[in-house]
Amino acid sequence: MPSRTIRRAAVLAALPLLAACTAPDTSSDQASDTGAPEEFAPASLDGVRVLLGNDDSMQAAEEDGSDGLGLYELRSALCEAGADVVVFAPWDYQSSMSSAISHSGSFGLGQHPGLPDEYAGDCADASGEGAVYGVCVEDGPCDEDSPSATPVDSVNFALRHGLPELVGWDDAPDLVISGVNSGPNVATQIPNSGTVGAALAGQLAGIPSIAVSASIDEDLMVTPETYTATAAFAADLVARMHGADLLTSEYLVNVNHPHSPDGEPAADVRWTEAGTGTVLLPEFSGEDSFELGVTVCAPDTPDCLPETKENADSAALLAEGAASVSALTADRTYASGEDPAAVERLAALVGTLGSS
Repeated sequence: MPSRTIRRAAVLAALPLLAACTAPDTSSDQASDTGAPEEFAPASLDGVRVLLGNDDSMQAAEEDGSDGLGLYELRSALCEAGADVVVFAPWDYQSSMSSAISHSGSFGLGQHPGLPDEYAGDCADASGEGAVYGVCVEDGPCDEDSPSATPVDSVNFALRHGLPELVGWDDAPDLVISGVNSGPNVATQIPNSGTVGAALAGQLAGIPSIAVSASIDEDLMVTPETYTATAAFAADLVARMHGADLLTSEYLVNVNHPHSPDGEPAADVRWTEAGTGTVLLPEFSGEDSFELGVTVCAPDTPDCLPETKENADSAALLAEGAASVSALTADRTYASGEDPAAVERLAALVGTLGSS
């Protein structure tokens, strides 16, 4: 599993290369007009029950916020919009775990030793009381050294036991959201993503699901301002989807938000497809032991497949600096000619967002 520094460095290094190795962008006509039509106005999220998870953990103890700060920003934005949010997330950092699950053993729970004051009261008056649980693989409560459950473990535990038995939700949540992730999840990075994997677990359980990720700045960081902007964008998107009756388990929605130095949601928003061009390749060095690194794909890098989609998520986010919204599905059957009517209204909604 790549370190946080390797992952961020690789994505940053890819930024100037993506414009050259992706297909020409022709989606400027999808940039949003100011003012969405009434059909896509945001609705109140009062009473909407949300299971929130991630792959970065629920600790939020690192100075750079890479281990769960985005989760609390998203929880805060959703609670402010009226949602009833409960967190079941990995006890420790679980990036790039994809859809990995545990096949045996016992799960334990740990609660945050003390949320910062700005997050402590979020959703406290809702039925779930803003509960935050970390899930570990442990025969007993989680402690500092407990191995973490995976992102999918955490969602599965919440749906099968945690929410009904510990929180008191008799019915499934209305929505599963995973994020805000520390770093983007686009193109060939999507199958590796624990953020997407957690959302996929929700979709496979028949629950509308959304994955939310934030991009990095020139210092290889997702800034606090970007987490705030991404959370606000995601909460607004959820409210608009709810109002337009577009929360569905027919697909999961993959949201990637660009770096935002001023903390404002992106003005340029694109309806995109998951790219197929290679962004990063693993590389190994050494003789007796082999250290894992990454190669950033340039147009002439061997084994890197070029991007052929004109509206690829990677081009919109990394080359153009736009927010990217895509519909993904667990159905791995090849069906490129499938009727896109199922997502046409969502594409129309996304086309009304932003201001450029």
